[in-house]
Amino acid sequence: MRFGEFTVDLPAGEVRRNGTKVRLQELPFRVLAELASRPGEVVTREELRARLWDASTFVDAEAGLNTAIAKLREALGDSADAPRFVETIPKRGYRFIAEVHGPSSTVRRSQRFMAVGFAVLGTLTIVATVVAVVMMARAQAARTTIAVVLFHNETGDPQLDRLAQQLTDATVVALAANPKYAVIGNAAILRTPRIFQDLKQIGEELHAEYVLIAQLQNPDLTVRAHFIRTSDQTHLWAKGIAGAPADLEARVVETVRDGIAASLHK
Repeated sequence: MRFGEFTVDLPAGEVRRNGTKVRLQELPFRVLAELASRPGEVVTREELRARLWDASTFVDAEAGLNTAIAKLREALGDSADAPRFVETIPKRGYRFIAEVHGPSSTVRRSQRFMAVGFAVLGTLTIVATVVAVVMMARAQAARTTIAVVLFHNETGDPQLDRLAQQLTDATVVALAANPKYAVIGNAAILRTPRIFQDLKQIGEELHAEYVLIAQLQNPDLTVRAHFIRTSDQTHLWAKGIAGAPADLEARVVETVRDGIAASLHK
């Protein structure tokens, strides 16, 4: 699909601006796909949360959606105050206001066709739903449960508390985008100010198989992340990630996501 100076390749998950690839993380890209496939329509926050996270994924969906919208606007050079693409509808949701060329019209026709098909084939739909529920239950049972502890600010600078929170939320959102994981990132026990907690207790209370903990440290703004199995508190993966505040979030998300995937699939 195309809008303005942007081209979106849905299968490839890529956005290009006048031919140059735009860096956009997975969750903001999925938000873009949802909104741009329904140009001119109000897409509620509830609809977006339901499309982005299933009911068994325990994340701060409000914060995750806010972050995804902010990242999307940043990538598109858009503004909430004077939007060209994504308009905020207060207390409701968002609307894609640019003219879209390409697959979006096909998507809308397909959606209308599916609605008619479901009405005609009600019995088959019920059967398919039952099968889908069973398959989903099996898939969820096989998912790996990961608890993400609030990143601990060890720099001594209280102004970096917000950065530690942002890094935590971005990591939760990125991991929750993987259907193989059930991610817990909003439980009270995970948001206490001390990072060195009883990891076995976290595992037992939250039924989490693994815990991710991390510290934000000086002098070079380094995040030290640890991926630990709760049953025996074995470190499966650890890494120091350094960078300027502007690109630290992207580096942390990518490094943690790849490190966890590698440690779970050895």
